[in-house]
Amino acid sequence: MVQRKHILIVDDEPKNQRLIKDFLEVLGHSSEPANDGLEALEKLKSGFDLVLLDIMMPGIDGFEVVRYIRENPQFADIPVIMVTVLDDKETRLRAVEAGANDFINKPIDRLEFNVRIESLLKMKDAQDAIKKHQAELEETVERRTSELLESERRFRTLFESAQDCIFIKDREHRYIDVNAATVDLLQMARYEIIGKTDIDFFGEAYAAESKNVESRVLKGQTIETQQNLEWKSQSLSLDFVRFPLLDSSGEITGICGIARELVKPFSTTFCESPPIIEYQSDAMRSTLAKANLAAETNSVILLTGETGSGKDHLARYIHDRSSRSSGPFYSINCAAIPSELAESELFGHEAGAYTGALRKKRGILELAEGGTLLLNEIGELAPLTQAKLLTFLDTFSFTRVGGEKSVTVNIKLIAATNKDLWEEVSDGRFRKDLFYRLNVFGINVPPLRERVEDITIIMNLILTRLCKEIQLSCVPKINLEAINTLRSYTWPGNVRELRNVLERALITSRGDTIRNGHLGLGQTEGVGSLRKPSVPSGRSLYDVIGETERLLIEDALGRSGRKKQEAASLLGISRFALVRHMTKLGICG
Repeated sequence: MVQRKHILIVDDEPKNQRLIKDFLEVLGHSSEPANDGLEALEKLKSGFDLVLLDIMMPGIDGFEVVRYIRENPQFADIPVIMVTVLDDKETRLRAVEAGANDFINKPIDRLEFNVRIESLLKMKDAQDAIKKHQAELEETVERRTSELLESERRFRTLFESAQDCIFIKDREHRYIDVNAATVDLLQMARYEIIGKTDIDFFGEAYAAESKNVESRVLKGQTIETQQNLEWKSQSLSLDFVRFPLLDSSGEITGICGIARELVKPFSTTFCESPPIIEYQSDAMRSTLAKANLAAETNSVILLTGETGSGKDHLARYIHDRSSRSSGPFYSINCAAIPSELAESELFGHEAGAYTGALRKKRGILELAEGGTLLLNEIGELAPLTQAKLLTFLDTFSFTRVGGEKSVTVNIKLIAATNKDLWEEVSDGRFRKDLFYRLNVFGINVPPLRERVEDITIIMNLILTRLCKEIQLSCVPKINLEAINTLRSYTWPGNVRELRNVLERALITSRGDTIRNGHLGLGQTEGVGSLRKPSVPSGRSLYDVIGETERLLIEDALGRSGRKKQEAASLLGISRFALVRHMTKLGICG
């Protein structure tokens, strides 16, 4: 049964009016009679959901009444059923041309009457629901693209005039409509797009990622993502908003998406994608083997290693080889975020969440939707943020600061640290439960001194990049003595220090062959020094060795902020060996 409707009965015979009125009352509808066409036109102004119209009437006939209704915008949407004894083909054709929706023959069969009336009213409800749905969709799209579009009332006008790409899909992820901007971007005719899915255009990897997102949209979520795709030999980076389409009853019927091409491809905040390198060292080959395995899983990954050893590059390496490679890659340095802002930076906030929060802000977790997020220096997170991160890792859902609605994201999470997290747990600075949650798939990045075989390869790569940055026409040569110096140095600062040394050498050599003196390593004091030793005067060899050992340990402890694990790594020994030497020399921890 449809909802109660108000119906106009136009018939010059009172008995027909009463009969139809009785039928309508049984169906639960109210009615009002009109004795001829002129009276009907006057009464239409009071508003009706349906008109039951006789054809043969004094004054103006039913055909003229229908034409008036259809030509008047105020009444054009009112459905009309002709109720007549005329059942010939010519009469029906004239009625259809005038704008009638259906026919009921006289004498009226009650069963047929009920079916025709209810069917047409249901159709009217469906049309009203579509209009309501289009109005709601227009409001949502207009809000999200307000900076590009003028305020328009009708969805189609907005849909076609938008500069952003707008598309609509059904529940089977097939395109059922696209706007002109989408047609221009894809350089295809509209009919070539409609009825197809992403796999027909963009391949399996992108289609699988989009389907994963859209399956969540069909469950009621609104999701913002950034995605890369290759199309007609062109690399595109797009910012997407996808939200569910609802019918009048609140059921999700499909997906609406808005896509905007980014001016620059989104990428890491600290480096470009690392090139494929055939490392010579067993240590790095083993590390990359683990990284390739990590790329195949959705588990949380924990990267450990000394400062400057390349954890950030390894994280990007994992992302590029994962199923999320077409999604964004974001990195955030937890040590660089003030503790009072860490929660907002990670999880975002709602407008008015705190003083100065004038509008909603998406956190880094939302921005990384469909891609990878690297939490660098994870050991520096404040305790309160650690607790919320732990809760997030259980369900990959969270609420923004000051918000109530839960937000679910689909990301690959990589954490990195140069600290001994277990020592941090023991000292009470890091949550034990969070450590266990992060330490699902651990990879230790070896320091540069443990893979000296790779120095030549890394050196050439860095020199090529530096020459490009400072616009040198060619990469200068480096003589054998300088190469041997680089290979014999202990590199406490790892790859980052190597880059600084090479940059300094490029500057001091003025683009000529790099020699030993251009490196500046002989001037370095401390653990990495290459000073030439001299024979001790007035002291035994053991005294000098002990003093040198003390100086080296004190220097390493000073560099590491008295952190034993980091100091041991700088010295190239185990933490147990460091503690043993400190005890022997009476060095306080």
